Amino acid sequence: MTYPPQPPESNPYGAAPGGGPAGPPPQYGGAPQGQGDFASEWGIKENPGRPKKVNQFTQLLWVYAAATVLVFLFSLIASATAPWWYGTGFIVGGAVFGLIFGAMAVVIVWFVTKDKLGTFGAADPRVPLYIGLGILGFFSFGGFIGGWGLGWFAALGSLLALAKLGAVGAGFYLLFQPEVEQYLKSRPGNQPKPPHQPPPHGYPHQPPPPSQTHTHPNGYPPEM
Repeated sequence: MTYPPQPPESNPYGAAPGGGPAGPPPQYGGAPQGQGDFASEWGIKENPGRPKKVNQFTQLLWVYAAATVLVFLFSLIASATAPWWYGTGFIVGGAVFGLIFGAMAVVIVWFVTKDKLGTFGAADPRVPLYIGLGILGFFSFGGFIGGWGLGWFAALGSLLALAKLGAVGAGFYLLFQPEVEQYLKSRPGNQPKPPHQPPPHGYPHQPPPPSQTHTHPNGYPPEM
C-alpha cells in the first residue's frame, strides 16, 4: 500500500441529507493538522491521521524523553541523600546532560508530526531520523555501561538507559517498515526543497554604474 502526496484533508462524503451523520472518513483522515488535541498532535497517543507504526515511532521517542526526566529526578534524590564525598555534582551534571538528549527526542517528534523533514534536504526523509536515533543510542549506551558502582541510583539509571536503548532499537526497526517509509515520503513537507531557480525571463537589467568623469549637460567635459 502506498501513500501518495496528500492534499489538505477534507471529508469527500459530506453530510447526509437532512443533517444526518456524514459518511465514513477516508483512511488516515483524522483531524486536520493543528486541530487535534495536544496528545494526538504530538504523537503521545494514537493519531488516526497517521499509520499505526508511525504513531508507535513517536511514542517510543516520548518514552525516551520520559526516561531522561526520571533519571534527572532520581539524580536529585540521590544528591540529597548521598554523603558529601559521594560525587553528587557528577551525578546531577550527568543527568542534566541527559536532559539535552531527551529534548532532542522531542525535537525529532516535532519534525515527524509537523512534516518538516524536508528541511534537511535529504531525498529520503528517514536519513535525518537515522542520524538522530544513532546519536540518542550512542549516549544511552554510554549511560548504561558507565554508571555501575554508584549505588541504587546507578542501578536505576542503568535500567532506564536500557529502556532508552530499547526505544532506539525499536525506532530503527519501525523506520525500515514499508508502511512508515511510504507515509513519510508521501508528506509534501518531508520532500527536499527544489533548488532556487532564476526567473523565466532572467533577472531585470541593471543600469551601468555612473561614469567617474562628470560631463557637462551639453556633452563636453567641464573646464579644469
